[in-house]
Amino acid sequence: MSKNIQTALNDWHTNVVSHLTTNDPSKLAEYGLHISRIVAYEDLIIQDELLKIDEIGKRIIKSMKDLSESRPTQLIEKINHQLYKVENFKGNRDDYYNPSNSLLNVVVKRKTGNPLTLSILYIQLAHSLDFALYPVNFPSHFMVKHVLDDEQNEIIIDPFNDGRIMDDYSLKELLDHFYPKMNIALTRKLVEKASNPDVVIRMLNNLKTSFFECQDLDNAELVNEMILDINRDDQHSLRDKGMVFLHKKNHERALEFFNQYLEKFPEANDADTILELIRKIKTSDF
Repeated sequence: MSKNIQTALNDWHTNVVSHLTTNDPSKLAEYGLHISRIVAYEDLIIQDELLKIDEIGKRIIKSMKDLSESRPTQLIEKINHQLYKVENFKGNRDDYYNPSNSLLNVVVKRKTGNPLTLSILYIQLAHSLDFALYPVNFPSHFMVKHVLDDEQNEIIIDPFNDGRIMDDYSLKELLDHFYPKMNIALTRKLVEKASNPDVVIRMLNNLKTSFFECQDLDNAELVNEMILDINRDDQHSLRDKGMVFLHKKNHERALEFFNQYLEKFPEANDADTILELIRKIKTSDF
C-alpha cells in the first residue's frame, strides 16, 4: 500500500470510522463530505459545506408560519417545494454513474446527484427542521423514511424522484422495475432503517464502481481500502483488492488476493468467475 493511501486512510479513520459507533443519521452529510475531501477535494472545508446545506434549511423555515404545529406530510411538502421547485435539485438520470454524483459537495454545487447523496441531503435538511428521517437501503435504490409517533407506521420518501411519498404499491412497482420477472416480495425488511456504517459503505461502493468504470484505479483502490477500514470482512471489497491489482497488471498480487477471497468465501456467487481469473493468470492468458 502506498504512503499516500496510508495517509488518507489514517485521516479517514480519525475523522469518520472512529465515530461510526454513533448511529445519528444527521452525521451522514459530514461523513459524505469527508469522503469528498479525502478522495477528490483535499482543501474542502467541511463546516463551510455544511453551512451551504443549512442555508437551504433556513430558507425552508422562513417559508413556514408555525414549524411546531406542522404535520409530517406538511414538512415533506415544504422540503420538496424548496429543494426541487425553488433550489432546482434533481436526480441525475443523464449521467447516473458519474463519480461526482457520489461527492456531496459537488451534488450541492451542481444540484444533481444519485439516490444516496440526495437522500443524505434530504435527511440533513429535515434535521434542520427537527424532523427525524432515517436512511433506507432499498435494493438498487435509496430512500428515507419518517417513523410516526405510534412507532407502527412510517412515511417513505424517494428524494431521487422529487421527494415522492411511496406507498406499498409504489415500492413494489419500483422493486419489479429493478428486478423484472423475479417477483420479489415486498417485506418490511427491505425498508428497515440503515445503519450509518452501511450507508457510508454503500456510498463508497457507488464511488468504487464509478472509478472502476472510468479506470481510475488509484482512487478505486483507496475507496476499497476505506470500506475495509470500516469492515475488514466486507466480501466484495476483499475480492476487489484482487481486481485492483488485476487491472494494474500486477498479476502476482491479484492471484494472492483472489486466493484469499476464495479461502474466506468458498461458496461466493462469483467463485467460478474468480477461479477462471486465477486460471488465466496462472496460464498467462491475459
